[in-house]
Amino acid sequence: MKAGNIVIAVVIFTFASITASQSFAMSSANNDSTVVTKQANKDKLFDRFENGLIFGLSSDVLGVVESSIYNAVNYKIAYPEFTSVKVVEELNRVAINGDNHSVRYRAYLALAYYKNQSEFESPNKLLSLLDHKNQDGIFFYLQDEIHEGKFTSNM
Repeated sequence: MKAGNIVIAVVIFTFASITASQSFAMSSANNDSTVVTKQANKDKLFDRFENGLIFGLSSDVLGVVESSIYNAVNYKIAYPEFTSVKVVEELNRVAINGDNHSVRYRAYLALAYYKNQSEFESPNKLLSLLDHKNQDGIFFYLQDEIHEGKFTSNM
């Protein structure tokens, strides 16, 4: 029985190393891909972000809306060039008409970040505040920055 398990493990590791080396060879050959392809992939990714956020922000389920607000901030920090008029409109709608004060305030904080991103720390520094288990960290940061009056533009 042990010998059978060892043989299976060796076969799996061998197969994995072969596919990894083939994958490396393929990726080395694909390193010459054009910027246009990368931009098309990024545009496709941004479209998925936008569609998912709009769907989540318009949900009747409070937890889905809260998660979508966090994801909106997360995406904007991870991809600072991500912009969406539709997402900003949905965040504005939730900030005004959200089901409770907490959701409205989080939407307001996310909206402040979207509209005044340059007034906050660099995205590289903010990445350390993103924690999927404790989503409050990034919102506490945004709240502190807004209350300190570090930016003055109207939202």
